[in-house]
Amino acid sequence: LHGGPNVIASYPLAMTVMPGWFAEGVAQYQVPGLGYETWDSHRDMILRTAALDERLLSYNELGVFGKNSLGNEKVYDHGYAFVSYLAKNYGVDTFRKVSQNMKSFFRLSLDGALKKATGKKARDLYLDWTNEIRSEYSQQTRDILGNRIEGRLFESKGFGNLHPAWSPDGSKIAYLTNKGNDYLSQSNLVVKDVETGKSKKISSGVRHSISWSPDGTKLAYANKSARSKGGSRYFDLYVYDFKKEKESRLTMALRAHSPNWSPDGKKLVFVSQEDGTKNLGVLNLENKQVEQLTKFENGEQLSNPQWSPDGSLVLFAKSITNGQDLHLLDLSSGETKSLLEGPSDSRDAVFSKDGTKVYFSWDKTGIFNIYSKDLETGGIQQLTNVLGGAFMASVNDRGELTFANFTSDGYKISLLSKPVPVDELKSKYLAHRNGEIKLASVKNSLHESSVEKISIQNFDDSKVPDFEVTRYKSHYSPVSFLPRVMIDYGTVKVGSYLYSYDVLNKYGFLAGFAANSRFDYDLFALIDFRKLGPTLFLEAYNQVQNTSVKVDEPNDLLLRGLTEATDEFRYNLAEVDLGVRFKLSDSNSLRTAFVFSRYGARAKFQDARGITTLNYTYFIGRDFSFKFSHRSLKPAVNSEISPKGRTITLGYDREFNKFLRDFATDRAISIEVFDKYNYNKFTLDWNEFHALPIQDHTFNLDIQGGFIDTKVDSFFNFFGGGILGNRGYPYFSIEGRKMLLGRFTYRFPLFRHLGLRLMHMYFDKVFLGVFYDYGNAFNKTKLELSNFKSSVGFEIRADSFSFYSFPTRIFFNAAYGLDKFEAGNQSYGKEWRYYFGLSFGYLD
Repeated sequence: LHGGPNVIASYPLAMTVMPGWFAEGVAQYQVPGLGYETWDSHRDMILRTAALDERLLSYNELGVFGKNSLGNEKVYDHGYAFVSYLAKNYGVDTFRKVSQNMKSFFRLSLDGALKKATGKKARDLYLDWTNEIRSEYSQQTRDILGNRIEGRLFESKGFGNLHPAWSPDGSKIAYLTNKGNDYLSQSNLVVKDVETGKSKKISSGVRHSISWSPDGTKLAYANKSARSKGGSRYFDLYVYDFKKEKESRLTMALRAHSPNWSPDGKKLVFVSQEDGTKNLGVLNLENKQVEQLTKFENGEQLSNPQWSPDGSLVLFAKSITNGQDLHLLDLSSGETKSLLEGPSDSRDAVFSKDGTKVYFSWDKTGIFNIYSKDLETGGIQQLTNVLGGAFMASVNDRGELTFANFTSDGYKISLLSKPVPVDELKSKYLAHRNGEIKLASVKNSLHESSVEKISIQNFDDSKVPDFEVTRYKSHYSPVSFLPRVMIDYGTVKVGSYLYSYDVLNKYGFLAGFAANSRFDYDLFALIDFRKLGPTLFLEAYNQVQNTSVKVDEPNDLLLRGLTEATDEFRYNLAEVDLGVRFKLSDSNSLRTAFVFSRYGARAKFQDARGITTLNYTYFIGRDFSFKFSHRSLKPAVNSEISPKGRTITLGYDREFNKFLRDFATDRAISIEVFDKYNYNKFTLDWNEFHALPIQDHTFNLDIQGGFIDTKVDSFFNFFGGGILGNRGYPYFSIEGRKMLLGRFTYRFPLFRHLGLRLMHMYFDKVFLGVFYDYGNAFNKTKLELSNFKSSVGFEIRADSFSFYSFPTRIFFNAAYGLDKFEAGNQSYGKEWRYYFGLSFGYLD
């Protein structure tokens, strides 16, 4: 009725407006004294390095996520500190006032509510806070700035370089790195030669600490690369053999990580988790038997177990509340003793090669540095003096030290060839007072806030009541309603979405309706059932539209005294899909369904005899549909605006259709006469997104294909124009039962990071693409390239956020058809066509 759309838009109007920094900052701040969150050395480290290196988030940036892992963490970190500043200077009651002020229907941002609560503009408050912490951190680190001991950078690319480990011969360092990626979870295990700098990738998705075998021929590590029998992913232990250049899996669904090789090379000690508590275990590499070493059961968290060189002890870190302490497990007696405990956080401990010392990371001064402790004398020496934080030490036979060094740009691998003790006077962090860490003004804020009106109820969370254990019963959440307003083919439709799901997301429904003043309406309902493994689904759609056409028979109308009249038509389209969705792997899925369709109409004709009403069905469809989808796009901050990777969708449909050919009459009753169209239909949509050598520049090739294996009415044709096809031509202008379309796009950034906010919208990045579309839809057996149509154009894409939380993607396309042709007595091509979209994603 209306052709393919040139504008596609879906936009939320939020009733709750809250920036990320305020929501997360208040959530971490909570009521002072409860202690669920504390301003610790890690938070202080992130804020301190950002402040000293002029890398604090701007006030606009602070409101939204959508950054890399470090940027997203800064939203939490800065938010917590800024909230603490507000509490210190304006009182804890500020947060209640701000929240109440946000109840106003016309609040589009937090700025007005914050000004009303404090009397000062939000940006001025933020500027005051940033100026204060820059000044304080500069003063507090003055002794460190002139006496830094950080070694040389061994790996500077990427912001997640972790867990360095010397090879036994001291020639190589293995470590985890997210170089080339945007998230810490995208870590690869690499081995780098210290002399040549050449590196080799060993495995993807590796997490936690790693360990060399004593002879240096193997590496042990943990990742989630394989699924368990139940389909879930747990950390399991793997070994890479350098001689065989092969990876082997050692455990199955053990939830094990942080392996460390025994001195004799026959066992691995590791950390495993069950029911919220972590314990140590040992895997015998010969018989694959697992022995549990510890039996903690009250939420204790263990990390980084390390075998002593003589094989008698296991060194590990343990925490039960805030921070970690170091402990030694005697394997012969099973007894555990403390190596280093106290209010400071000690972690990442390793033995020296001769077993006489332990190297570890400690925040004694308020900044994590690498220390050594002599196991015989108990003497402790500081070996690094960094501005950010030093973690995860590893020492070779020559005493060379490598560690993860946190900077304002994330974790780097540093190498310190000749570590010597650091003079305590040169490593003072002046936030340290009287043996108690008072981490800058943000921690002081937590104790100086006005809390006189808030009473705190003390209780011990470790004392869990003896609850009665019962089997779970399916329970629906309350049905939610979302008002819905549509502008569709020039009319306004109003309605609602409604939905409810079981709390475990095992089954539920989503439905919606919308109607306009012409009594057109749209209905849909989607039901999912996930209790059997694959997802069973039932989908139902119904659309009704009314339209009219002026009667072009004036002589007949005059006989009835009418000068003009219209024929009225009402179309009723209904469809029901019943099927199953299978998740074959992380990248692959299969959808099978039976689709029943029924399209009907009602026509009212005006002529000299009056009004004639005809109700009829013009299409009945039965379709057995199969669709395979492959989606392997690289997660990245630009994955929507400029994806990298591949998507493939293959479809096969066996259709049994009836389409109206004519009417037969019997006693003045019209009876539909149908033609049958039974055929096989094949479809393909293949997208290749390739990164180019220039940063953030990509090339995209999109191929669409379709084939129907027998002659059909044009009603069943493929249509190859419009926003999803060859964009230089209208949707219906290119049609046939065979289709082949290609799209070539070169995309690059105009603005990688704008950081602009206008009212409720935050604009982040803008990319430009230039494209060439080529293809045709046809019925002939022979492929005639001379009939293929070409178009060229450009596309502007903008990534933004609305109301702080809603991803908002905007695009504008302009396409020019290079070929002029006629179809259906109409001329197409040699003109510009324009498309606009506003939604949660793009159309790739």
